[in-house]
Amino acid sequence: MGMLESSPVVSTTTDSTDAKNTAMVMWLMSSVLGVIAGLLFAFMQRSEPYVQAQAKECINWGITVLVVLIIGAIVFSASIMPFIAIANLLFALMGAIASSTGLSFSVPLKLRLLK
Repeated sequence: MGMLESSPVVSTTTDSTDAKNTAMVMWLMSSVLGVIAGLLFAFMQRSEPYVQAQAKECINWGITVLVVLIIGAIVFSASIMPFIAIANLLFALMGAIASSTGLSFSVPLKLRLLK
């Protein structure tokens, strides 16, 4: 596919409770910290492939939010910011729920910069 992906759930799963909980906390932190949460967990949990995959998705989503915020601020001023914040919170919660069950979550319509 191109730079924009649109499949919400990827086939990678895990049975490790620690990996599930770590990925869930990362997605929850991403609602506040954005791309920093993904970067933090990507460097902290290098030995967990599930967490690494979810960290890449979180980083891609954080970069997408930053780009949309900047373009939205220029084009629409501050009127679009609440909608972006709600979408960010919604996708972070969806990621946390999917990660808590061991499924890999991929945010629809994100810029896919890291593979």
